[in-house]
Amino acid sequence: MSLPAIKRRYEKKSYRNFNLAIYCPVQNISQIDDFDAFNEKFDAAFGDMKIGRVYLEDFRGFATISKERLLQVKTYFEQKGIDTAGGITTCAANNPEFGFASLCYSSEEGQEMLRQAVKMNAEVFDELIFDDFYFINCRCPKCIEKKGDRTWKEFRLEQKQWVTREIVMKTAKEINPDMNVIVKFPQWYEDFNETGYDLSVDTAMFDSIYTGTETRNPTYAQQHLPKYLSYNTMRLYGSDKKDSNLGGWFDPYECTYNLTSYLEQAYLTLFAKAREATLFCLSSLMEDPQYRLFPGALAKLFEEVDEYLGLLGNPVGAGAYHPSNGRGENNIHSYLGQCGVPMEMTLVYPENSKTVFLAESAAADKDIVAKMKKTLLCGNDVVVTSGFVKALGEAFEEFGHVVYTEKKAFVDSYCTSANHGVNIHGKYAGTRKIIIPQLDYCTNDVWEIAGAYGNDNNFPIVLSWSYGAGVISVITIPDDMGDLYSYPREVLLAIRSLFVKEVGMALDAPAGVQLFVYDNDYLIVRSDLPYEEQISLVVEGEAKGMDSINTRHFLSAAMERQSQGENGKKNGAAIAFAAAPGVNQVYKLNR
Repeated sequence: MSLPAIKRRYEKKSYRNFNLAIYCPVQNISQIDDFDAFNEKFDAAFGDMKIGRVYLEDFRGFATISKERLLQVKTYFEQKGIDTAGGITTCAANNPEFGFASLCYSSEEGQEMLRQAVKMNAEVFDELIFDDFYFINCRCPKCIEKKGDRTWKEFRLEQKQWVTREIVMKTAKEINPDMNVIVKFPQWYEDFNETGYDLSVDTAMFDSIYTGTETRNPTYAQQHLPKYLSYNTMRLYGSDKKDSNLGGWFDPYECTYNLTSYLEQAYLTLFAKAREATLFCLSSLMEDPQYRLFPGALAKLFEEVDEYLGLLGNPVGAGAYHPSNGRGENNIHSYLGQCGVPMEMTLVYPENSKTVFLAESAAADKDIVAKMKKTLLCGNDVVVTSGFVKALGEAFEEFGHVVYTEKKAFVDSYCTSANHGVNIHGKYAGTRKIIIPQLDYCTNDVWEIAGAYGNDNNFPIVLSWSYGAGVISVITIPDDMGDLYSYPREVLLAIRSLFVKEVGMALDAPAGVQLFVYDNDYLIVRSDLPYEEQISLVVEGEAKGMDSINTRHFLSAAMERQSQGENGKKNGAAIAFAAAPGVNQVYKLNR
């Protein structure tokens, strides 16, 4: 199927600005004995939502459903005016000792299970989505034998591509040439290659893709995913294949500690301009008593977001390059997003960005030095992390003498500079003592814009200097990346200011306040702080203030800032306001 036809299929919107879907596991739908009773429960849970699509699964953990029953359930939903599509979850029965287990594709039995599941979907639906268990973690004797001398990563990447090409796509297209076959990528993209996923290769092989936006509990869940990741994955996935990313998918698990943590997944999925939001899963939201409050809250959320989502332009953020084979400083983009740095993640080097952001994962690109030089010689900026400096090693000295040393510093107080590193000033308290790497740099060639105090000493947090027609900067990342939240707001403002060339503004706020910026001067401020905090938005150039879309009030630019620019002093405006916990504050900048 051509991409335009797939796109037309997704033009349906159950809300004005997006479509809403529910994923229905095979165990849920195979157990429907009384459709009248099921209808009563379904409407009680989802009656206040505008459901536009359901994904009906035919295989999960060796459980299957008959074609006759699948057609019955399909008819039931279509009679309610809800579109239907198929689904497959390629997991085996769970291993009680080691968590989830994938199907084994080294065995003919595993291959045939997948082939039959795809066959039934192609016979019943025009669309099929793979749940995010489409990974490989099998290390059985057959897999060990087939792997041979290759690494597990090499073996799994090759095997996965063969399975996709020869079993999934071949089977589906032979039965239904117009079938739209979708792979849903999970949210743990930093570890994809080890389990057979490749964002760029898989995106090219499938007709469309879908996005996992689950973040759950960042501290007490084993995936340790910062909340901003719900936005980042939507922007990253499909960034190398226009219009391929059809939507975002999240679940309620490990969110009962705070209902807002569940809702935030939905908010950030939609802030990233998802065309569709999918709720996982039918039985959890319809029948599980621990989630009984979730559907009603979601219904109100979707009404709220739909009121202003259409006003927002295209998202704007630092051109954050993450190649599909990159790994290192896992999820640093989302940790910085939690610190109020707008990100625009991409699988392709953002050569047209005014500010390019490179973390350790970007060092996997063998041509990264040449790409950086081109950006800087064109007058744009590059911001890198201390981890990127470490990964690049001696090659980084092309840009300046900054070296990642093995020394550490234990710090809790900080300074900044008002004159581009000629002097440092102030003493600002962090929220706790943290460990940072010590960077070695050459004074009067490289400039310290923000630092941390030691004993009769200080250590750089932000370094900047010129290269070509641009500016290159380094941000020191703590050993515990969550300790970025311990930097005081003065240091965080210095970090955020590195990206003003791209986004045109910066938050003056503690960590935990997110900023989403759009190319038509709309913006959203969302606070994860547990208390109300007075903050301000520092805008490049002149601004009269902001119109609040939520309250219809106007916030004036209460003060004018003078910031030192390349050609002398530049005007800027600061707009002060309060950030309330868990509230989406939508504004239109008035210039």
